[in-house]
Amino acid sequence: ARLCLYLVAPDLNSIHTLVSYSDYIVYVDESGDPNLSGYNEKYPVFVLSFCIFHKKYYQNTVIQNVMKLKFKHFGHDMIVLHERDIVKNTGQFKDMTKSEQGLFINDLSTMMTDTNFVLVSCVIRKDELIRQYANPIDPYHLGIKYGLERIYRFLKEKNQLNKKTHIVFEQRGKNEDNDVRKEFNLCCQGHNFHKEIYPFELIMASKQVNSTGLQFADLVSRPIGNHVLRPAQSNRSFDIIEHKFYCQYGRGMTGMCYKGYGLKVFP
Repeated sequence: ARLCLYLVAPDLNSIHTLVSYSDYIVYVDESGDPNLSGYNEKYPVFVLSFCIFHKKYYQNTVIQNVMKLKFKHFGHDMIVLHERDIVKNTGQFKDMTKSEQGLFINDLSTMMTDTNFVLVSCVIRKDELIRQYANPIDPYHLGIKYGLERIYRFLKEKNQLNKKTHIVFEQRGKNEDNDVRKEFNLCCQGHNFHKEIYPFELIMASKQVNSTGLQFADLVSRPIGNHVLRPAQSNRSFDIIEHKFYCQYGRGMTGMCYKGYGLKVFP
């Protein structure tokens, strides 16, 4: 029997342009809440942090190092690195002894120091916002806008604006997620400082997802809030984070010239 091969002409109307994806991915988490009424006077800030990773490095190095850390200290990789639980010795970390906690925090600090990522964080002083503005804008909306504007600037430097960049937020609830989508889309459609269309796509991740990138964003957020509130107070975590901020003059100036760039405090 003769095998016959038939070549079928493709339907040109069904062919989609292959999307070019950015070399970077961004993970977002928060500290505090955006509520302007009845806020915690001891922590009157809302922090929204954006951790930018190069995808190949993230896949080949970051995920592997986090897994090694988890296997070493817990025997499995289902543990979720939640900064507040680690510091307070609660949640999944409640059974750790002081000695075990100390060893784990030392290894975690070393990993954070050695990991390459670019950090953009927006800190909204809710107390000052209320004091200075008669009709203050929602802190979450401010955090999204300021964060995306700085990510746009970073990606422009990396020649990535002709590609799509995914930005991953953690889900908070149906109404809250819809609000985030609306504000995110408005900003990307030109309601921003640059008056430009941002090539970003929003991903809303379930809280059950054990995402390495989201855990990094969680780990950095509260130490940043504490530093803004009490800059003179010793803050080991912030000392590490400070060298991750997106800064004015590039990688050679890490730890300097980041205010207004990688760290935006408003008002």
